[in-house]
Amino acid sequence: MRLYDEIFLRADGAALCKCVVVPNGGGYFEGVKSVGDFSPEKIHLFLPRGGVDVEGENLTIKKYCDSDLELGGKIALVRFTGGKESAGKENDSKDGQNREGAQR
Repeated sequence: MRLYDEIFLRADGAALCKCVVVPNGGGYFEGVKSVGDFSPEKIHLFLPRGGVDVEGENLTIKKYCDSDLELGGKIALVRFTGGKESAGKENDSKDGQNREGAQR
């Protein structure tokens, strides 16, 4: 998909993730480092730089292999989050601790 390649060159690889959402049919995400919080209504995916929140109904992980993830369900929202997250940890800027409570 040459168009994707051109878009990512202009974005300087900002998110390092490609996604396709199929109305009422789930979605496909490339470049996923790990899966964070997950429920049938919301899932957080960690990317090489930042993350993505996916919200919807009856969300399920259909496949996850080699950084490619396929979601089932009805996706209502896809939101990219900040660029300072790392796989498995989310920093809390107020007290200098990550979610696990360890000091930086």
